[in-house]
Amino acid sequence: MRIIRQEIPLFAVPDFRNLGVALRVFASSMLLLLLLPILTPDRDTPYMVSFSNFAIWLAPAILMIIMALWLLNRPIHRLPFPPFWVLFVTLSICSLCETFFTPIELELNLRHLVIIAVYTLALMHYQAVLQKAFSPALAQAQLDALTARIRPHFLFNSLNAAVSLVHTRPYDAEEVLVNLADLFRAQLKSSGKDSTLGKEIELAQGYMAIEIMRMGSDRVACEWTINAPDNACVPHLLLQPLLENAVYHGVEPTQNKCTITVNIAHKGEWIYIRIENPIPENDEQQEHVSGNRMALRNLSERLFLMYDRDAVLNRTEIDGIYRVNIRLPYRPYVV
Repeated sequence: MRIIRQEIPLFAVPDFRNLGVALRVFASSMLLLLLLPILTPDRDTPYMVSFSNFAIWLAPAILMIIMALWLLNRPIHRLPFPPFWVLFVTLSICSLCETFFTPIELELNLRHLVIIAVYTLALMHYQAVLQKAFSPALAQAQLDALTARIRPHFLFNSLNAAVSLVHTRPYDAEEVLVNLADLFRAQLKSSGKDSTLGKEIELAQGYMAIEIMRMGSDRVACEWTINAPDNACVPHLLLQPLLENAVYHGVEPTQNKCTITVNIAHKGEWIYIRIENPIPENDEQQEHVSGNRMALRNLSERLFLMYDRDAVLNRTEIDGIYRVNIRLPYRPYVV
């Protein structure tokens, strides 16, 4: 199967509201501060003296740049060619700090700003490379299938369930087909786009309604506890693949009734998601387990692409229960 190709820009602007991005910028800026006396040597000035002189104006400049980009993050991403505006803000603040904080002993020249400009462009190029490495749009069709697909046997069984209900329970048959259409529409949407928590919950609940109708309420149930705002910005297809895994790995291998629980809560600046399903006693299908891990690894990569280190995903197996925990920063969705 062919690889989906997409043009990757030379420079990309990260989300400056992200704690991981801010720490990475700060750490690399401190490294630049250590290297500046070496990159612009002065034979008459010892290294430590030169470093101290640079630190007097560059240290506050770095803090001001991080704060400014945090405040201007959303407007910059809406402007044409955002990398230019990041470079403009960075050089403007550095020039301002050089003017007011530079010691008399330090002779200023254009080389300082050129080095800072190259450093800024290098960081944005690294962000572009990072997006290329983790973007699902550049992965093999296998990776795309893990994030946005409907298993053929699920589709076949769902259509059969709808057909069997047409005469006896036409309303239920219509509900199955409507939910199936919504699921297809979501699958066809670009997986790189953001969504809202409310839409993802609605899509996931529609999916579970199909599964309950298909398998019967005596085999599968789903309990929802939701205490989070619907307008939270989340990745597209966040919940449905996890519930699909819960059904595929926790319900289908056994004939016992299984209950899948979904807890979603908003605490402070974070959204917490927990999905639990029972582990079948005769867990003999190892390919199910490996497929589940691949799907979780894929989701982890998508979360890293959207939230960097702010997002956390982990899984545990406790007392016969398989649990997936996700923590996301709460950000209102902006059209």
